[in-house]
Amino acid sequence: MNLVRSLCVAVVLMSVVLMSEAPVPAASSARYQIWHWNIAGHAYHLGSTTNGIIEAMGRSIGGRNPDFVSVNEICHNQYGALIDYLQQIGWPQNASNFARYEPMRPADGTSYCDGTGIGQALFSRFPLGATERYTLPYDGSTLQRKLLCAPVADKTSVKFCTTHVTFDRAYQAAQLTYVRKVLDRYHAQGDTAIIAGDFNVQPDDPLLDTWYDSSVDTANNTHNSGPYHELDDLDATCPGWGEQTTEGSLPLGSCGQPRKVDLVFAAADRLVSYTADSQPIGHVCGANRDKACSDHRILNAFATVTVAG
Repeated sequence: MNLVRSLCVAVVLMSVVLMSEAPVPAASSARYQIWHWNIAGHAYHLGSTTNGIIEAMGRSIGGRNPDFVSVNEICHNQYGALIDYLQQIGWPQNASNFARYEPMRPADGTSYCDGTGIGQALFSRFPLGATERYTLPYDGSTLQRKLLCAPVADKTSVKFCTTHVTFDRAYQAAQLTYVRKVLDRYHAQGDTAIIAGDFNVQPDDPLLDTWYDSSVDTANNTHNSGPYHELDDLDATCPGWGEQTTEGSLPLGSCGQPRKVDLVFAAADRLVSYTADSQPIGHVCGANRDKACSDHRILNAFATVTVAG
């Protein structure tokens, strides 16, 4: 009897040892390309889908073949037209599950955005999981600012997000803090999140000190204490700050450049390598294709990140 009991104890102890020594799934790495553009869908296009803006977006995405796409200030009818374009060129892996939209102003039958409403959109070359939608603290304007995120369906620890923060200084701190806390929560639960958008503040703004990693400490961007890298902060054009993302005649940014407000962030401890570039507007729109398609540049970024196993 004692022998049987001893054998049972030995088996239990061996099982405990084997369980304690079971390998923990290792994190893998993945390289993603991110494409972002604020197209000024109403301000520059009045909701048009026939003046060249859909072709401008579609040809750039088709030519660069990014993994994730973020579009700010896109009218709902433009969102639908871009879905059609991307389906036709075969960009998404799943033609029925690759796009998400979040309105900032609903359809109202007015001339604004041709009555269809305006918002922000994200697209993914990969099929997407359940949409995650957040409403930012209200700034009193006609637009309700949002944060829109979605995971990759077969790798749910990877999340892609887009946002468009208010330009009203009185409410920027509250909105930026809200967005950062959502990203912090994703990070704490083991996710790898990448966010692109028009933040309406520049890299050296004190409101982003709690975003930028402390290793970003240059004459152009200092006093940082956050956990994130902006994917253009290594650019030699303006170290710590990067390249302009807006077009304009007045140098209101850093290093003699116009403003930089379109940003792509990822957690510093998830990044293996990263880079980004803003692309001068090479497309024309308008009834006679005679105007720049936006006052913002296209931002194209690359990030190699670690992903939970």
